[in-house]
Amino acid sequence: MNAGKNGQRLRLVALLCTCVVAALLGASANAQGSGGSYVAKQVHLVTDGGRLYASNVKLNRFDELKLDAQERVLDQQVGAAVAVVITNQRIVAYGVLAGWRSKDRIPNEQIESISAEDYAGLIVTSVRMLNFNGETGVFAERKRAISR
Repeated sequence: MNAGKNGQRLRLVALLCTCVVAALLGASANAQGSGGSYVAKQVHLVTDGGRLYASNVKLNRFDELKLDAQERVLDQQVGAAVAVVITNQRIVAYGVLAGWRSKDRIPNEQIESISAEDYAGLIVTSVRMLNFNGETGVFAERKRAISR
């Protein structure tokens, strides 16, 4: 009799494990299918008294973006672990692991789009495309074909 009861218990445990695994896999597939972010929110941009700070939740600190006397912020986007700031002089990005990094604007360069998601920032201008890796702090740049 004990062998029969042990067999039933083993089948019940196996069935419960199967149900738990199926539920976890279903939840994971749902999260992936819904376009949810895989990176927890770690960066916020905060303006205080005319100054711009990156609130770095991961490293528990605030990092100020130092602006020149005539420099002003034109646009900004924030992802989970990266932020992109466009000024009248520079394209600036902040990575949760890298801090602030910048590239000078080219004369007459027009910003067409900016986006920030997870650790990635993307800036498309009239003359180039830039991407920024918030983990490494590195920009990649590619000149755009000029069609007239």
